[in-house]
Amino acid sequence: MRKYHLITSKPSIKPAGIHTSRISFLRGIIPEVSRILLLILLMFSISACSSLSHKPVSTGIPRSERAGLAVLNFRNNSANAQAYQFQPWEYGIATMVATDLESVGIFNIVERERLRDIVREQDLQYSGLVDRDKAVKIGRLAAAKYILTGSFVELNGELTMAAQIFSVEKGIQLGAASIKGETEEFFMLEKKLFIQVIGFLRVMLNEEEKARIMGNVETQSVDASLNNYSGEMAVSGAEDLKRAGKNKEALRLLEEAKEHFELALKYDPDYLRARDNLETLTMAIPITL
Repeated sequence: MRKYHLITSKPSIKPAGIHTSRISFLRGIIPEVSRILLLILLMFSISACSSLSHKPVSTGIPRSERAGLAVLNFRNNSANAQAYQFQPWEYGIATMVATDLESVGIFNIVERERLRDIVREQDLQYSGLVDRDKAVKIGRLAAAKYILTGSFVELNGELTMAAQIFSVEKGIQLGAASIKGETEEFFMLEKKLFIQVIGFLRVMLNEEEKARIMGNVETQSVDASLNNYSGEMAVSGAEDLKRAGKNKEALRLLEEAKEHFELALKYDPDYLRARDNLETLTMAIPITL
């Protein structure tokens, strides 16, 4: 997997790592089979901790009665260098939107790993499935009532986000939303996009609920966000490599994920999601770090 190149200069403090003598010691006493088992545990831990992190706004609908909603990765329509720099937001923006939708308390968000497997089996692209028929097909296979697709474009400090929401049962598009603003305000643009989306889903929030969601921002740092989601994508890639039996390659990718989580915290020490990801990674497989 390609390593994300930072947009701005790195902070003067270098990311802290685990002492090399400890790494050598642990690798010498822990058999390879233990490393593989710990890798498996990591996959479940990262998926659980990085899925949905804040409390539901509404809890009146039991989870068993909630409508299923699938959120696909956003398509990155940026050009040239921007396309590479902002690649992590293909996963990241979709994750932020899915987190806010889950927090409403009336949807069950389809697991990203399950969606990815379905898309792979159907030989389709995971990002930005804007075609209605394909989107509805994926939604049906995922047993979702609704499916959301989206895209974004970054151009010279300006960011445009767009989303489409489809009814899987009716096979129709319920609405399309779009928002545009400065890239540095990405966190607020995502919230405004979310507000438009829930309107098409006929979700009514009172002012207190809306303010709570609008104020629940992961981070306001572009670099922190991109590095965190680079790390999460690396973890996902490591899972694919593990399934293919490429354990050493998977472990190297997890080391790369750790570097990204550390850099995210350098840019924003209060970034809870990145901190949770780093702590989970460190605790799950300390011998690979």
